[in-house]
Amino acid sequence: MQMIKYIAVLIIFINCMPIVVYSKSAKIKVHQLSFEGNNAFPDERLERLMLTRNSHFLANSYYYPEVFSDDLDNLIIFYQQNGYLDAKISDYNVNIDSINTSCKIKVFIDEGPLTSVGGIAVFGNNVFGDSILLAKVKLEKNGPFKRNLIQEGQIEILSHYAENGYLDASVKPDIKINTETHTGYVDYVITENPQYSIGNITIEGLNKTKPRVVQRELLFNRGDTIQYSRLLESQKQLYLTGLFQSVFIRPEASRDGIATSKDILIELKENLSGEFNFTVGYGSENRARTRLEINNNNLAGTARKAGIAVQASFLRRAIEASFTEPRLLKTRWRFDINSMFEFVEQPGFDVSRLFSRLTIGRPLSKYTYFNMSFRFEDAKLRHIEVIDTLKNFDPKVRSFTLSISHDSRDNYFDPRRGIFLEWTNEFAGAFLNGNNSFARSKIISKYFYEINNKTIVASAFEIGWIGHLGSFEEIPLSERFYTGGTSSIRGFKYQLVGPLDQNENPIGGKLKVVWNILEIRRALYKLFSGVLFIDAGNVWSKVKDFNISGFRISSGVGLRLGSPIGILRLDYGINIDRRGNEPRSILHFNMGHTF
Repeated sequence: MQMIKYIAVLIIFINCMPIVVYSKSAKIKVHQLSFEGNNAFPDERLERLMLTRNSHFLANSYYYPEVFSDDLDNLIIFYQQNGYLDAKISDYNVNIDSINTSCKIKVFIDEGPLTSVGGIAVFGNNVFGDSILLAKVKLEKNGPFKRNLIQEGQIEILSHYAENGYLDASVKPDIKINTETHTGYVDYVITENPQYSIGNITIEGLNKTKPRVVQRELLFNRGDTIQYSRLLESQKQLYLTGLFQSVFIRPEASRDGIATSKDILIELKENLSGEFNFTVGYGSENRARTRLEINNNNLAGTARKAGIAVQASFLRRAIEASFTEPRLLKTRWRFDINSMFEFVEQPGFDVSRLFSRLTIGRPLSKYTYFNMSFRFEDAKLRHIEVIDTLKNFDPKVRSFTLSISHDSRDNYFDPRRGIFLEWTNEFAGAFLNGNNSFARSKIISKYFYEINNKTIVASAFEIGWIGHLGSFEEIPLSERFYTGGTSSIRGFKYQLVGPLDQNENPIGGKLKVVWNILEIRRALYKLFSGVLFIDAGNVWSKVKDFNISGFRISSGVGLRLGSPIGILRLDYGINIDRRGNEPRSILHFNMGHTF
């Protein structure tokens, strides 16, 4: 009977207990994450190691037990890699609120003593001296015993041997820890093995491309000591030609049986050389547009390119032919020729052009390129509505241009990090048989910084100046600077920032400044992302008219959609300092980023 009473009381107690059910789909937001016992590293540094983080305005974080458990393991690994070999998580608290929507987390850390480096040595090396190899190791005597630096030192020594032809060299770190003195010792044990040179070079996979096209991109020859960096750079150079879907370069055992030689196998898979492209699009300025292209990117297997394109929109119609010689006279100079006829409707006038441009350029370094070009253009201006300008003057431009650019962006179309810089100088004049003379200089810069995998900060700046040369003081309408619209200052209509005549037609000017001060790009949901931006700039009739107070400013928001055909862009720009009959805001639709 007594047992029955105990069971009854237990049942009543259980029934009265509150029942908390944690749904796998429920999201518990991390309201606060803090640490205790951490003296070597601040809370902010430890938090960056975890997926379970403090929630912020732009980024919420949620508590998942399995993820949090992995986070704690990562903390211990981090401490051990930085010399705290006995570090451990002594305890942690996860306090969830009564309605299961948020929690506070506190992690208690026992760092333990710091293990320092007692000594570093190398053994087994005959080809390279101790000082050369130890210089590859960033681990410092008496400094923290960092295991990641031990591994990096192993890789650096191994890479040094591989770069000098010792492909079969091995490097093994022998680690000893004195637990009483908390001191660690590292001995790198090296087995050098033979040095290899390049034997036969075999190219596979060529159906159309001439072997010499491949050979001229290679940075190594038969008999050279094998350098892995040259193999990798040659592989990259071949891929950048655009001729191949895949490129693999690797050393193999010598077919001739030479013990100190390696054959090099180059495996290639060619792209189709012919292309037929047809695209359609729509933008708020050009409205409906279409483009048809026919290209051959590997004429007769020589890597020369030729193409013809026809494009049309409500503002522009054009036909263009192009030819590219990637290696002019077997040098690293590239030669391009473009010929085009186009008709463009601009605010205040129409212009038709027939021009050719010859361009010669070459890379100066990994990210830097130099170009010089010659422009031959005959233009006709029609339906000129701009007041106080020459109406019976059709410019013939013969110009010479020098430009230098630096481009370290990680992606040309959707960059997340990197810098683009370009400086262009153009000189036109009667000495080239043109009918007007001017000098133009333009500087463009773009900067991209990835805050995290969802947020990117970008900025761009452009300044241009044009001035007459000789006795001719008029700059043709078609050569002046204009700004405003979807690709510059987004709170204004196309080309309507700057001097206007009494009918509000843009006159253009000799000085242009456009500063996309800040653009924050943030992923929202799947293929959608949002943008906040602020733009500023103007065009001045003369350089002496420049004044900071003349800057026009706009800001706004935008929406991006990453589609299979490219990035679709919708921007809502607001005119901060509205004047006269200017619209308060304007909606722009286009493809691709603003810059």
